[in-house]
Amino acid sequence: MVITESIQKAIQSAIAKCGSLLSFSRSVGVSHTTVAFWLNGRTRKINSTVWDNLHPLIREYLEQEAGESAYPSEPKTAGSPAFVLREKYAGRYGAVQSMSAPLLKLDDLKDFDPQIDSIEEIVRKQSKRVVSFTSPVQDGFFAVEVDKKRSGFFPAGTRLLLRGLDAPGDGDTVLVKLRNKKEYLFAVYTRKGEDVVLKPLQSDAEERCIPRADFHNVVCWIVPVREAVQVF
Repeated sequence: MVITESIQKAIQSAIAKCGSLLSFSRSVGVSHTTVAFWLNGRTRKINSTVWDNLHPLIREYLEQEAGESAYPSEPKTAGSPAFVLREKYAGRYGAVQSMSAPLLKLDDLKDFDPQIDSIEEIVRKQSKRVVSFTSPVQDGFFAVEVDKKRSGFFPAGTRLLLRGLDAPGDGDTVLVKLRNKKEYLFAVYTRKGEDVVLKPLQSDAEERCIPRADFHNVVCWIVPVREAVQVF
């Protein structure tokens, strides 16, 4: 079975109803990475055995061969496609959120400074493809891929879903770019009085306690990590 855009959208709707990409992939009997590849176009075909498991889960979101329309009150028009996205659950569950985010490499952000540049513009110019996650992707989210040079904690190839430039909260895992250094830090963010504490995830890095008044002299930008997915 060739994976059409309608099938990709139906899979996204089924994932939203199921609650997560991981739960949905288990229902199909495949890995979550396989489902992510269906959604981002890296895999273009599904074998018949897997399709037999997948089709019952997405059938309600696809046009039935018998000719049932996406909206029963609307007449089926001539030339309608064989499969279209069903939207009968839209009112019940709200709009289906995307599970894919534009992907950058960490080096695409090496010269980024939020006081000068717009992250939306950087993402628009530098992103060449999208990747899928188990978490819903909201406006302002984007993803970065960790390369082999920065594998002190996350293995090379790990893709991180980042919450745009949202302010981090206590206990958040964050990606930090230190000012005037080509250095990235993965850390747990906490507040201690007027100080910001960054506890590195890398075992060979020291904890940093930064006074609030000095924070922007030390940190160029800081982004909360929503999810990390390792690609094998």
